[in-house]
Amino acid sequence: MIYIILFTILYGLLPFLMLAFKVNLQNIKHIYPFVLVVFIASLYEFIGSILLGQNVELWFLIYDILVFFSIHYFFYKLLNKKYNALFFILILLFLILHCILAVGPWTFSYLEISSFFNVYQTLIILYFSVLWFKRIFQKFEIDNLLDSPHFYFISGLLIYYCGSVVLFLSASSIYASDQSKFQYYWLLNVILNFIIRTLLIVGIWKARRA
Repeated sequence: MIYIILFTILYGLLPFLMLAFKVNLQNIKHIYPFVLVVFIASLYEFIGSILLGQNVELWFLIYDILVFFSIHYFFYKLLNKKYNALFFILILLFLILHCILAVGPWTFSYLEISSFFNVYQTLIILYFSVLWFKRIFQKFEIDNLLDSPHFYFISGLLIYYCGSVVLFLSASSIYASDQSKFQYYWLLNVILNFIIRTLLIVGIWKARRA
């Protein structure tokens, strides 16, 4: 299993490296921050977790914040900067949620906190994905979805977050009941990470060929 995890972590470096050799892809520039976050996450998990054996709990919380803002930016640009008030409200709610979890009188594990962020992020991705698909079908902006880089980016986000939301919600109880078997449940997260990174690569490849 360690080899699968190691491969998936290093695989996350590839989308950024593909962009590094061709940085003038204006039509997908709004995905750059998310690709950068994936790149940084892969480096940190490989060096900090695999090589140095560091505790990554704090990093996962930082990662949730970075991912939230990078995905938010992606959809904000993709939807042509519409729904400004909605984007502002969602950011404000995210910051309020973060403050409540951080300074409240309760104590949550990082798995529980990640589950809150994951559910919130999933709902946002679902909503904005519907808005994008609705616009595409109403205005006939794209002849073939399979030729659109954004289709692969959004598909990756939908598959990962919709697939992992149940895992994150149950992760804390699974870990508490049987730590030895938790890694096998967590393998689903590794597989979903592989899928989203693959779809990022396909989307970038489509953009490079356009």
